[in-house]
Amino acid sequence: MALDRRLSRVSKILVDADDIGFPDAEARLKALTLEIAIGPQATSPVAHAAILTAVSVGSRTFAGGVKVTGSLDLPLKSCLPLAAKTIGGAARLVGARTFDGPPRQRIEIGMGAENAVEGALFPWWSGWRAGVDAHPRTGSDAGHNPLTGIAAGAMAVGAAFDAERGLKVTTDREIDLWPVSETETPPDFAEVFLPGALWMIGLGNLGQAYIWALASLPYEDPQKLELVLQDRDRISEDNWGTSVLVHEEVFGQLKTKAAEAFTTARGFNVRRVDRRLLQNDRLEDDDPRMALSGVDRVEARKGMASTGFDCIIDAGLGRTADQADRFRVTVFDQHSPIDRHFAKQEDEPKDEKILERDTYKELEADIGRCGASEIGGASTAVPYVSALAAAMAVARLIAVVSNCPCPENEVGRVSNLSKRRKAPSRSFSARGASHAGHPTT
Repeated sequence: MALDRRLSRVSKILVDADDIGFPDAEARLKALTLEIAIGPQATSPVAHAAILTAVSVGSRTFAGGVKVTGSLDLPLKSCLPLAAKTIGGAARLVGARTFDGPPRQRIEIGMGAENAVEGALFPWWSGWRAGVDAHPRTGSDAGHNPLTGIAAGAMAVGAAFDAERGLKVTTDREIDLWPVSETETPPDFAEVFLPGALWMIGLGNLGQAYIWALASLPYEDPQKLELVLQDRDRISEDNWGTSVLVHEEVFGQLKTKAAEAFTTARGFNVRRVDRRLLQNDRLEDDDPRMALSGVDRVEARKGMASTGFDCIIDAGLGRTADQADRFRVTVFDQHSPIDRHFAKQEDEPKDEKILERDTYKELEADIGRCGASEIGGASTAVPYVSALAAAMAVARLIAVVSNCPCPENEVGRVSNLSKRRKAPSRSFSARGASHAGHPTT
């Protein structure tokens, strides 16, 4: 059986955690199917953000197919640059397709309690909070904040995937994208400011998830968002299973080019930098002073400290199978610089001992030692984790440009959100931050 490189980083989770071979891992993934049932009440931008996110990230983990059923002719309410007029048409553009037989898992959005199917998962949202439950629940708001839809859709896929892996699933998962103390009230989504200038560093799975979240935001004038997109890598088959902007027709393209196409279609003002950020790079006077970091190397993060950014929002993901659903979001400024935070950390060397395992010896016989070493040393990744981390990171970005305090650091696991850890909220120094006005709602 030839290795399906599109699924290699997701397959690696099953290989390393369950001690099975890549053929068995791929067979398991390709047997997974997911139905997303759309009800007549799924009429808000948040509901459509949840549906489209669940389809996009779900199709890369439920490799047997994700199909959408129900009220597919609802008019599309999404800012994503998709050439569709209905939610069903948009879902097909981001990965929905049909499959035979009953689904292994089912997510219901906007169906109503009277039509709920037992065993389904039910995303919900309210203000800056989002979650997934095992039962329909009242309390979702009118749905103006698409970040909560992204978070809810991602969490629902994560719960469904955990259930298929036979893991203990807590179906009362929820997260607050704008945590405040008991005496405070978070601002309404209509009251915040949207970012006006950003330097995006790293356009892999996290960077593309950032773009998905930013493109979902309802800008009154998208041209007011200036984006600098920086990366030097090209899209490979391995990126398909982890990155929401990757489709087969873009294999071999620069990541910046694929990101440019999507963000330009959204109407953003875009520049590309097709190389790595170097330690001696310095911002010019009119460059964005805020950065979103999607890199996966410690040394790359340290190098950002001297570039001249006033504020850097950085996310990190778990690299190994037992940490595949772990995420971290941290905000850095002059009072808490990124190089100080990572001063005592180093990039872990590639573990060549992994090639001594029978699974990787079999893989080596199939694709050669270099290919086996590349896959063995690669990090595991599932796109629903990136989507959730991106929603949180963009919420932090909005807080900073809105001059509101937010946690400096938050760490958690998608499978156990009740035990995530976050630092106290504080205000951040971002003199060069610019905004593009309030959201249109």
